[in-house]
Amino acid sequence: MGKNAADLQKFLPSIALFGGLEEPALTQVIEMMKFREFAPGEQVCKQGETGRDMWLVRSGEVVVCRDNASGRRVKMVRLGPGEFFGEMTLVDIQKRSATVIVDKPATLLSLSNRDLFTLYQQSPTTYVLILQNLCRELSRRLRRTNSRLTESVSDDEGTLIRPAVKRTRTLG
Repeated sequence: MGKNAADLQKFLPSIALFGGLEEPALTQVIEMMKFREFAPGEQVCKQGETGRDMWLVRSGEVVVCRDNASGRRVKMVRLGPGEFFGEMTLVDIQKRSATVIVDKPATLLSLSNRDLFTLYQQSPTTYVLILQNLCRELSRRLRRTNSRLTESVSDDEGTLIRPAVKRTRTLG
């Protein structure tokens, strides 16, 4: 499937990240997006590498994996049309936290941190709305992770998974 602006005008508002954007803002975002086709087994991004783009699945499926300390690859989640990944690199400018591998032939769209900066310069309202939507999605994911962690802990004594770090206050 190619870059069809009319199709994307209908598709993007169904995704939480682009919720609330008016047609001119959607058009601006669509013009920034880059399309890329991937075959099964191809790697979209790799854990530990520097990232500059987030990705949106238009069609197909990808699997998000993490390598643990012993080097074992753990499949975390499968993503399909309308779901996105790589957004953390736009927020915290850290190395990629996971590897993403295509499972079924996929068309992916990407937005870069440079694209977001352009939005900030040209359309602050659009920029803020996308960031708010992104923060909401990150919050939902964190809540889901917290819930799963809580369910996976079998300690009946309510022991902390990891004790809080004692912070010292310095007066200067």
